[in-house]
Amino acid sequence: MTRTTKKTILFSLLGLFAIGASVAYYLYNKGLVDVEQASPDVKISSPELYQAFSTDSVAANKKFSRKDEIVQVSGTVLTITKNQQNNAIISLKTNEADAFINCTFLGPTEKVKEGDTIVLKGICIGINSDLGILGDVYMIRCYLVK
Repeated sequence: MTRTTKKTILFSLLGLFAIGASVAYYLYNKGLVDVEQASPDVKISSPELYQAFSTDSVAANKKFSRKDEIVQVSGTVLTITKNQQNNAIISLKTNEADAFINCTFLGPTEKVKEGDTIVLKGICIGINSDLGILGDVYMIRCYLVK
């Protein structure tokens, strides 16, 4: 190889490394999606969301549980509790007697009562299933839709 060819290869590799480092730095510092201000990517009812996960959890995970996917869910409130961080946990009814959509809220929920029909948006993290027994679908960083 000639000296010019070696220099070209070296500078090309250095350029590719610089581009890769820049992209990695950007992605590392990008931060979380602002769920409260973001528009929903998917709109669905709580029974439909649970049905999607109970029918084919792999396909549902691909559709609803992507990292920055904002899911808007409408449903009837079954229970309202608080977690250790004092965030509201609202369980939405589904068509199954022992299955719910559990939504951890970051936004205010003072006006919500059991039995209300609400619309919320958040990030779906999937279904909890142990030993092949389906559990609840979980959503995090939820806010009420105004």
